[in-house]
Amino acid sequence: MRYLIRIADDALESLALAAIEAYCLGDGQGSAFEQVETLGYLWGHRKFDPDLTTIFIVKASVSISAHRGDSYVIPHPQALLLKDNFVARWSPHLAFLGEFHSHPFDDVASVRQARGFEFSEQDVDSFVGDGPLWARSDNNPLMLAVTVCRLSHVRASWCSQPRANVFSFSVGEFRFWLNARVGFADKNGDRYYTEERRSAVILDLNSRYFNLKKDRIHEFSG
Repeated sequence: MRYLIRIADDALESLALAAIEAYCLGDGQGSAFEQVETLGYLWGHRKFDPDLTTIFIVKASVSISAHRGDSYVIPHPQALLLKDNFVARWSPHLAFLGEFHSHPFDDVASVRQARGFEFSEQDVDSFVGDGPLWARSDNNPLMLAVTVCRLSHVRASWCSQPRANVFSFSVGEFRFWLNARVGFADKNGDRYYTEERRSAVILDLNSRYFNLKKDRIHEFSG
C-alpha cells in the first residue's frame, strides 16, 4: 500500500509553532530555558483506493501534559482519549490520524551529523507499542517528526523535498524538516510501518512558503 499525505497550511503552521515554542522556551519553567521535544495529535480524513491511501491532515493539537526533555517526550496516558473524545463531539467529521513530535537541534550541522530528521529507534519502539494510538486510528496510525534548528545565516529560500517522505522549510532563522511514517497491521494484528529510505509515503504539502534573506524572528534571537 502507498500513502499520499497532504497537510493543510493551518495544520502545518500548528506543527511548526509547537516545535519552535518547545525549542526556544523549553517547558516554560524557570528562567534558564532549554530546548525540549514536544508532542501532539492529528485529525483529518482518509480516502482509500485499492493501492493508495490519501491522508488529509487538517487539525494538529499540541499536548501540554506530555513530559518533555531535550531528547525525549512522554505522552500523558489519558491525553489521547481526552482530546479525541472532545474532537469527536466538536468536529465529528474528522477522524483521528496519529501523532507528531519534535526533534530539537542546535544547528544544521548537528542535524546532518545525527541524521536528526530521521526517526530514532526509540521513536519507532514507542510508536509500535502505543496501543491506544493504534486502536484510535483503526490500526493505521500516522507518525510525524518535526525537526527544528537555528540557522546561523538566513538566506532567501523556498521549501524543499529531500526525499518523498521528507519536507523542509525555513521561517526566519529556523529550519524545519517534516518526516512521515505510517503504521499498518496484518490480518493477525501484527504491527508494521513504512520504511524510511524507500518509503511508501509521499508528502504533498500545499505550502510554498518563501523565507526572506536576513529575516529573523527578533523576539527569539540569541
